Amino acid sequence: MIYDTHAYLGNNPIWKQHGLPVPLEADAWIEMLDEAGVDGALVAPPGNGAAEDFKPDMDRIGSAVAKYPKRLFGFARVKPRQGSVAIEELRKRVTDQGFRALKLNTMDDDYRLDDRKLIDPVIDAAAKLGIVVFFHTGDTSYQSCTPNMVADIAVDYPETTFIIGHMGFGGVNGFPGAPEELVPAMQRAPNTVTETAGVFKPEFIQTVIDSVGAERVLMGSNGPYMPVEIVRIMIQKNMNRLSDGEKALVTGGDFERIFKLN
Repeated sequence: MIYDTHAYLGNNPIWKQHGLPVPLEADAWIEMLDEAGVDGALVAPPGNGAAEDFKPDMDRIGSAVAKYPKRLFGFARVKPRQGSVAIEELRKRVTDQGFRALKLNTMDDDYRLDDRKLIDPVIDAAAKLGIVVFFHTGDTSYQSCTPNMVADIAVDYPETTFIIGHMGFGGVNGFPGAPEELVPAMQRAPNTVTETAGVFKPEFIQTVIDSVGAERVLMGSNGPYMPVEIVRIMIQKNMNRLSDGEKALVTGGDFERIFKLN
């Protein structure tokens, strides 16, 4: 089974430029997955700091998960500055609608991951709910969301799995990031994993796998901002230093284990 760890479902007008329906909802996503040869995807509300606090798109995701429970999985996305309101929204999405993970992006609410007084109450709630926590890292907000900041949080919550989004952006597309930061952070916090969305640089991904193991790297596409199938093809066809077993872990086996699909 092949799973995409980082994708978006909801209402983003820019997707019209891709020839996609807006809002992009469950049926269109299933069609994309079928065309891409991907079995399922973890989907988040799109955009940064949505004025509606992502609620309309989380409603869409909740409906999508209910319709395709074995193929679409939900990210809750909240703003930590909203305190108890954000925590209650997270609980609602997990307990009432079966969302599997929390996504945090410092650009949503102008904060830093090392602001532990702000962050920790939300992480406490996620830990008690038993869900995976995903942190956007890298790109233009790099200084507010580094892999080292994620590791600092992760060591204090050893029973929770944390995903370092975009591999810290891996030094691609002009963004900072390098194995020399990502790998030590992951080695320091063994309950961290990472995912490949936006990192179209096989040698970077290979270096990380060589350092921490294929069981700690998941496939992510950033779809539909990027074609969903590209990263699957890159891993399966263009990373031939990986064994078939390692490719199977990255493209889906790790997702099945972390999200307890079996």
